[in-house]
Amino acid sequence: MPRKPIRVSENYIPNEYEIEDTDKISQQQLNNTKVYSSREEYVKTLKQNIRYMEVGVAWGYYSELVAKHCNPELIDLVDWYNQDLKCWSWRKFGECQCTPKHILEYDAENHEEYVKNKFAQYNNVTTIKGDAREVLKNINKKYDYVYIDITNNRHVTKTVLDICSKLIDKNGIIGLNDYLIYDGIIEDMPYGTFQTVNEFLSKNKNWYVNAIALHNLGFYDIYIRKES
Repeated sequence: MPRKPIRVSENYIPNEYEIEDTDKISQQQLNNTKVYSSREEYVKTLKQNIRYMEVGVAWGYYSELVAKHCNPELIDLVDWYNQDLKCWSWRKFGECQCTPKHILEYDAENHEEYVKNKFAQYNNVTTIKGDAREVLKNINKKYDYVYIDITNNRHVTKTVLDICSKLIDKNGIIGLNDYLIYDGIIEDMPYGTFQTVNEFLSKNKNWYVNAIALHNLGFYDIYIRKES
């Protein structure tokens, strides 16, 4: 059963028979939206020498795409840095189903070291370890592009998006992974990114949907732009 959207004052978690309804994005905020076949294709459209941050780095796949295509002026990588390299299919099925297959190149102890080594070839890269809800509050930079790929918990995503929106410069972009309301493939549970983004846009009319990137299993990306 759908229930009304959860607001800031509520610390409500829907029960197993409920799912949160969502705000609608206004047509004006969608009029110039583009659709890409994948997030890899979207990265190719980003400008050169951007100031970039990713929140939720894992093994650095996405940030490496940005580094290769955009030659960022700076790269800040925020993560707990306490995981191993097992992808979702590895955790679900006991063996990696990806092509190419992942190899267990790091564990929870050397996660941050692995990422540092991976990005050593790029200029001005900083790893920032800790809970994004806390460490982001201590950042006083402005970014052109922030990519969020962390837990799909509604309340955590909402907090992180709100903080990141204050770190974006004029005409900057925030990308969010897993723009869906329910995951019936990996975890069989509600996801909070869809509701979070729609609520944010309903309250911030100076933000627009820049693009949506498709995914073969439905785990879409959405990119929202702050207009000057």
